Amino acid sequence: MRVAEIMRRDVVMVDGDDTLSEAAKLLRANRISSVLVRGEAGPAGIVTERDYVNLVAEGRDPAKTKVRDWMSTDLVTVTSATDITEAAQLMIERGIRHLPVVDDGALVGICSIRDPVGTHPALRRLEEERRRDPQARLADAITAFAGSMPFVYVHVVWFTLWISFRVEDFPFGLLTMIVSLEAIFLATFVMISQNRADAKREVLANHQWELVQQEERQNEELLQLTSQILSLTRAIHDLTTKTEQRAATA
Repeated sequence: MRVAEIMRRDVVMVDGDDTLSEAAKLLRANRISSVLVRGEAGPAGIVTERDYVNLVAEGRDPAKTKVRDWMSTDLVTVTSATDITEAAQLMIERGIRHLPVVDDGALVGICSIRDPVGTHPALRRLEEERRRDPQARLADAITAFAGSMPFVYVHVVWFTLWISFRVEDFPFGLLTMIVSLEAIFLATFVMISQNRADAKREVLANHQWELVQQEERQNEELLQLTSQILSLTRAIHDLTTKTEQRAATA
């Protein structure tokens, strides 16, 4: 799957002279978590809900802070042909959550870490590579069966029939079964243990990936809550000012 299939094409942009308050209103109105800043030759920077939260946490007034003074300028971009697993991996490695999509120098969209990627990008890439390789698919099927309890049961039945029909004279058949089953059990149980360990690591990786996406959603909710608090504060300020003016004229 390519970035072109999941990216947002209607990119919301602001000017560097706009305020953070105006940018936040666009985030809320469009239900997005970032806006790009216009530049002379494409996007000059990006402002995210995290930037807004950090601004408020430092006690600065969003209505008086220019976007150009708070935006991130070290943009990391991808093309629409980039694989989404590569894009997701890039966001993880660089510690970012949004990637502008640029084709031939022109902005064509933007993708977020919240866009559907499925499992952890590294695991997804491995699955896709093995799915394209017939030998890898065959090896996975054989390994899955050889590392399972049905594999053990098949050999128990096989050697039981081997002894019952006296394919080999006693005690050679019994000795063959004992030695063979011992080797089979040892190898199978080792493979079962490895398969379980791999499954646990896969679950952990996917869980960590889900936590990253959940954190992104929480940041957006925090942005909305902060905007509501700011609006309420302004309303209280306006009401207080009007009350004081009325008292002064009375």
